[in-house]
Amino acid sequence: MKLLSICNPTRYGDPSSDVPIFYQRLARDRRIESYHITTPQVFSQQLPALPAIPLTGELSYSKFLALEDAMPNSIDLEEIDVVFCRTLKPFPPGYLDALAAWEGLTRFVNRPSSKKEQIQLEFLLDVAKGYIPETIATADRMQALAFFEKFQVIVAKRANSCGGRGVFKIWYRNGAFWVDNIVMGPRTFPRFSEVMSYLQGGSAKKPIQFCRYLHRTDAGDKRIVVVDGEIYGGYLRRSKSGHWVNNVSGDGECTLAEITPEEIEAIHQTVGRYQALGLHTLGYDFLLDDDGTWRISEINAGNIGGFARLEELTQRPVLDRLMGWLTEYARRSRLVRPSTMGVARSV
Repeated sequence: MKLLSICNPTRYGDPSSDVPIFYQRLARDRRIESYHITTPQVFSQQLPALPAIPLTGELSYSKFLALEDAMPNSIDLEEIDVVFCRTLKPFPPGYLDALAAWEGLTRFVNRPSSKKEQIQLEFLLDVAKGYIPETIATADRMQALAFFEKFQVIVAKRANSCGGRGVFKIWYRNGAFWVDNIVMGPRTFPRFSEVMSYLQGGSAKKPIQFCRYLHRTDAGDKRIVVVDGEIYGGYLRRSKSGHWVNNVSGDGECTLAEITPEEIEAIHQTVGRYQALGLHTLGYDFLLDDDGTWRISEINAGNIGGFARLEELTQRPVLDRLMGWLTEYARRSRLVRPSTMGVARSV
């Protein structure tokens, strides 16, 4: 089977991170004929021709980084069985629209048109109600302020972000609103309207997700990796400095984690909605609530990490399991090739 993967290699500064390791395994797997393009090339192609780089043999980390500037060959997108988007958020403007135009020519691990729906902040509220802390998504400042006044300490989340960069903790102290972010650090504002402007980046119509702050963040942030409804495993990310954000992109350390029956139920009750939309690789994130319940904080359907981490922690062939699933997924009910571009086909 032929697989196309998309990423910007130089954005991965750690050779042990998920995408470089995934690419190395792709290059060695004889079951899969693998190709690579960078994210900007999604916009520059003349479909169905695509400028792609074959992945073969031993792909060292330095060779992985060099893929950014390698000379591509032309392949036919209609010959690709599966596209696996490994591009980090934030996605460039128009990126998902450009990929969605490919859906009549090939199939995706996670369908781009469905990602557009899933990335909307209201989606999680609809799918996971009952498994998440009290949450709203709004662009209205008065509604957001009322939510803050009810809970006193809240978390704001922007859409289309990753690694904790779009997550902000908000509280009030000494006559000012405090807003903390793992990248930009703490800032203070005299009025909540200024907090909203800061979160919205100057766009008053941009909705922000607000949820009740869970005070036991020192227990860590649990990532559970799910592929097509199957739970691959889970691990706990915990900040070495005690920061309220536990992401590995910060200073989070990882340890293998037990998956509770409550978490399994939450996954089983929500994953079907994603599968129905053609979103098959998911990263469920859980945080510990004040009453000891692990609650969903996010369900990620973008470029989720965790496969290489789970393999390292469990000493089991997690990536081989993923490669086997990719091969089986490509074989499912061989697709009918459309006669013209833009003709949708089954996924």
